Amino acid sequence: MNRRQFLRSSALCGLSLSLESVFPFTQTFSASASDKAFLKGLQIIDAHAHPDRYVFDSRQIDYSSTLKAIQELGMVASSFSAVGDQVYLRRGRQPGTEYSSTKTQLEHWIKGPIRQGKVKLILKASDIPDAVDENTPPGAILAIEGGDALEGNPDKVNEFYNLGVRMITLVHYRNNELGDIMRAYGNSDPGPRHNGLTPKGRKVLERMQQLGMLVDVAHVHTTTLKQIVEMTGKPLVDSHTSPCATDEPSSCGRLRTWEDMELIANTGGIICTWPLAYSGAGASRMFFLDWAKEILEMKKRLGIDHVGLGTDGAGALPKFIEGYRDIRDLVRLVAAMQGVGLSQEDIKAYMGGNFYRVLRSCIG
Repeated sequence: MNRRQFLRSSALCGLSLSLESVFPFTQTFSASASDKAFLKGLQIIDAHAHPDRYVFDSRQIDYSSTLKAIQELGMVASSFSAVGDQVYLRRGRQPGTEYSSTKTQLEHWIKGPIRQGKVKLILKASDIPDAVDENTPPGAILAIEGGDALEGNPDKVNEFYNLGVRMITLVHYRNNELGDIMRAYGNSDPGPRHNGLTPKGRKVLERMQQLGMLVDVAHVHTTTLKQIVEMTGKPLVDSHTSPCATDEPSSCGRLRTWEDMELIANTGGIICTWPLAYSGAGASRMFFLDWAKEILEMKKRLGIDHVGLGTDGAGALPKFIEGYRDIRDLVRLVAAMQGVGLSQEDIKAYMGGNFYRVLRSCIG
């Protein structure tokens, strides 16, 4: 990046202003040549997303991660995550089991963009391309968000592994057969707690690591997390969260305390942050500058090797950082990171380098 590009991009950050007014990308944004030059050298990998997801009914679809946007941004790989407790979340409006629903979601991508060659199924970290162009499609890392689909049976881990799944978030919005969650979905009843990881959860975790799968601890209760950390032999990832303003986990909702994040970092793992916006209770995270400052603080407290990107794209976040519409707006986060003093090596690590390292350690 030359000085002119840096100054241009830093100005786009707004720093103390709403970026919406100074960098008005529209929903149909396509990265310009100068923006692509600004992103040159970055192997962007999204640790958690649901691109062009399978939708059971006619509810509104979140377009914040799509294959089109992945290609236009030049993202080299993304998680393609099926929702493992979708039947529960649809509250009786979707027939079938969590197992059958999850298979349907995965086959939506396997029989669609993967079979069509629009994305490349990632079975090993080395399958992720160095760059994306008209002849090199981005990588699809098949994942499941919510181990409900496993029904507490480690043999189903093998079945999903054989389908190409390489990452599983153990719990989502229900205290399932594997362990306890951080918070319920709306006013729904998540079921009785297990006081952490269950015996079936331990067997599933062991099987995942034996086969070569990445364990995602997003959504897991702090007690469950501590028990997972005690028995893991591989790095862990929390694929989509942010630091909590308090040290009390019960007050953090879906955010992580520093203590929890240190536990994950100590496994050699990473904590991935997202474009979620919120304000109140002593914390404000509304702008790209806030997101960038958060990454800087995580670097100081955890080390840059333990921080990464996980947008939860197409996961229906309640509110985005001001000016963020879809993953193509990550160019603005890169600019903000430069603006707060993060180096190009820091940015490379955050945008995909750290997740690649953890993925390689876990899946080969």
